[in-house]
Amino acid sequence: MIHLLLFCLLLGAGSAYGESVSLRQALDEAVSNRPLARAASEEARAAAAAVGEARSRLLPRLTLSESFYATDEPGGSLFIALNQEDLSLSPSADAYNFAPSRNDFETRLTLEQALYDPDVSYGLKRAKKGAEAAAAMSRRSRERAAFAAFQAYLEVQQAQAALGWVESSQKEAAEILRLAGERQQAGIGLKADVLRAQVLEARVRQQHIAVEHDLALARRSLALAMGRNGGDVDIAVPLTAALLAGTTGELPMARADLEALSLQVDEAELGYRQSRAAYLPRLGLSASYALHDADTPFGTDAAAWSIRAGMSWELFDGFRRSSQSERTAAGKRAAAARFEESAHQAGFQLEQSRLRAEEARLQVDVASRALAAAEEGQRLLLLRYEAGLDDLSAMLSTQESLDRCRFELVNANTRHILALGNSAFQNGSFLQALASAQEKSRD
Repeated sequence: MIHLLLFCLLLGAGSAYGESVSLRQALDEAVSNRPLARAASEEARAAAAAVGEARSRLLPRLTLSESFYATDEPGGSLFIALNQEDLSLSPSADAYNFAPSRNDFETRLTLEQALYDPDVSYGLKRAKKGAEAAAAMSRRSRERAAFAAFQAYLEVQQAQAALGWVESSQKEAAEILRLAGERQQAGIGLKADVLRAQVLEARVRQQHIAVEHDLALARRSLALAMGRNGGDVDIAVPLTAALLAGTTGELPMARADLEALSLQVDEAELGYRQSRAAYLPRLGLSASYALHDADTPFGTDAAAWSIRAGMSWELFDGFRRSSQSERTAAGKRAAAARFEESAHQAGFQLEQSRLRAEEARLQVDVASRALAAAEEGQRLLLLRYEAGLDDLSAMLSTQESLDRCRFELVNANTRHILALGNSAFQNGSFLQALASAQEKSRD
């Protein structure tokens, strides 16, 4: 009993001082702070940066270099003298065969420009497709994080509702115990009835402890789903099925993960075309401006420029390119098959979620009627038992039925709201549907 009181005090303090959040705040924090959403966002940024990296190969490269060269090798010495514009002709060959040692500081500014290279153009196109696919996957991760927060929010709501009906059951069990005790004292009841009523009261108290623990864990789960490390969060406003009812049917299917897979198919197609273009020649242009000096880095004793245009064409590569084309063609077919499989699965999941949502709506109706009947039956039987017209066995049986009906209604309501949210999630419009629903609720 002491442990139970301590737990209730701690739980009460957490409720008093804990933070309560709306669904909008929970989703916003989940999308912004959840590590899996942040990881996908950074991957999208990396893919976008890769586009700039690929585009840079279309632009010229400008390089500045400085080098030092010293030699007494005849050819090298003659080469330095020519570059420094310091060659003196000699009537004999001794000056060339036994050349003096020379130093050379070379400063060179080089520009290189690809004129035609399929790898560059296809690389840029593939990078763009990869960036679009990563952005789509980032959107799907945001929806996944938001839907997880939505589920956690509903878990807190369900635990709160369960706590409410358990507290009602406690009061009713206490009333049954009181009546059984009064009947025993009046000599019209049995001791066994009091003991059975005590068992009922103890069972309901055990349920109360379990539900309190479920609520505490649900609040911590909500904080985790929002991207927080530790702590617990309560909900500010309970959700209703009306929040999402009718929203998914208005929006076309737009799952970002399917969009990403479609873009990956396009990227694989570009990879195949790139492998076929490997048989084509490459054209390039380079230009340089060089300074030479015998004593000083970046010196200007002599200057010269050069321009070169060239073509390279690999005629035989040991069948590397043919194997590469076969590999990329297989990769393209595999990507298309993955997209087709995912599209089929997504269509089935969407249809399944809509059927489950309709099933849950019907279950809410049935559970509501059952609870109303159980409450009325319990009320009437309690009056009969209090008047001595019925025995405790019927009272206990009716109370158990009432508790079961309350439990079923809480679960049915939660399943209905969750099923509606899942339909929007499987449709790829979860965040959009919630935003639309909240706009309508404000209107």
